[in-house]
Amino acid sequence: MPTQRLATGFFLAICLLAPFKTLAGQDPVTNQDGGTDERMNELEREVAELRAAYQDLLMLAQGLQARLDAAPSGVDEFYIPRQSADAERARLPEHAGGIYTKPFLTQPGAPVQIGGYIDLEFTDPAGNTGRNFDQHRLVPFLYADVSESVKFASEIEIEHGHELEVEFAQMDFLLDEHANLRAGIQLLPLGKLNEVHDSPIQDLTNRPLVDRYIIPTTLRDAGVGLWGDLGEQVSYQTTVTNGFRGLADDGTNVITATDGLREAAPQSDGIGEPFENLNDDFAYTGRVAWTPVLGVETGASGMVDKYDEAGDNDLRILALDATVHGRAVPVLPDNMELLYEGAWADVERNAFARASGVVGDMEGHYVQANVHFTPDFLAEAVEPGGLIEDGAHFTFVTRYDTVELDDYRMQRTTLGLNFRPNERHTVYKLDYLMNDDSGSAAGTNNGNAWVMSVATYF
Repeated sequence: MPTQRLATGFFLAICLLAPFKTLAGQDPVTNQDGGTDERMNELEREVAELRAAYQDLLMLAQGLQARLDAAPSGVDEFYIPRQSADAERARLPEHAGGIYTKPFLTQPGAPVQIGGYIDLEFTDPAGNTGRNFDQHRLVPFLYADVSESVKFASEIEIEHGHELEVEFAQMDFLLDEHANLRAGIQLLPLGKLNEVHDSPIQDLTNRPLVDRYIIPTTLRDAGVGLWGDLGEQVSYQTTVTNGFRGLADDGTNVITATDGLREAAPQSDGIGEPFENLNDDFAYTGRVAWTPVLGVETGASGMVDKYDEAGDNDLRILALDATVHGRAVPVLPDNMELLYEGAWADVERNAFARASGVVGDMEGHYVQANVHFTPDFLAEAVEPGGLIEDGAHFTFVTRYDTVELDDYRMQRTTLGLNFRPNERHTVYKLDYLMNDDSGSAAGTNNGNAWVMSVATYF
């Protein structure tokens, strides 16, 4: 069997090398004590010890093989940390990943693994007023393999150095590649960015406007879900959760033209307790993703909810997203990535909602292009374990954002340049934001700004 051949090969290698190590620098016929009998006896004892070690190694290998043979079909291929390692080996952008593609999960080891990321931002608005350093996020991860079929994953976010929140805390029950159960506070499958929002993998510091006002990233809620693959090219995720809440504790409306749906998100304070259901209805969210070739993904997602206390008014959100890597498309350069996400929110309003100031329909979009490049001087500076590591590169980024919140419109064009001294873990960003707005709240978001930040996984 393969395990026996492996153990035998290991044993023979030790046997061949051991005499050279033992006899190095000594006369093979005689030594200072005189004669060869004592030396031969010593060699025989060492050979006996090696034979015993071989038997132990063979038994261990056979036991591991037996456990593997007894495992349910597909468990080895479906093992979550292996998914992370496969994504890293494919050298795809992190935008193509998910919550189980964190760098620290690629390292084999204990069943409980700890990692995370940290970022620091500096904003310099036009007019030289309002300059500010912000320790925006410190995010520890805690993952655990409870068993082959039960996984735990959590992310604790500390924002601005003092605001402590649960980003997600979930249990996954792996059944097979087609259907798996999830329970806990989880990131909702609405759009793509909501699940791949970590600062170190983003090429710009600020998140897109659509993922601030219409899909309030990080959008999360307590509930249950089902996820899996429908084939080699199609995957899905669904959730049943408590949903949005459009009325604050003091009775005021929080779905406004300046905030969109952000303050009504399930994780928001001031509307009862975060993640608390406002009515007797639930929110239903789902996303289907199609990956025709490695490096290309398109997704369609939607949510149906009731946002008011009486459960009279519907909130429906539709989102589309696409990620395209140049290596997968002949018409694009290999070093380019294109990202798109759009969302449309249909906010139903009865007479009471209108009188309370709830705004109507909303929509938002962003399109982004990333161009990676490695100048000769950077390639020459690569040193294993040094300041510049293998995979170091620059990225030029441009993104156009727009959102329409009923009768208020915001636009933003961002130009950015970032540097990654290693391929995946650390990034230094320099961005310039050009903002504009119009409509009922014109002037609220029309200032330009320089933004610098640094972020790293750990």
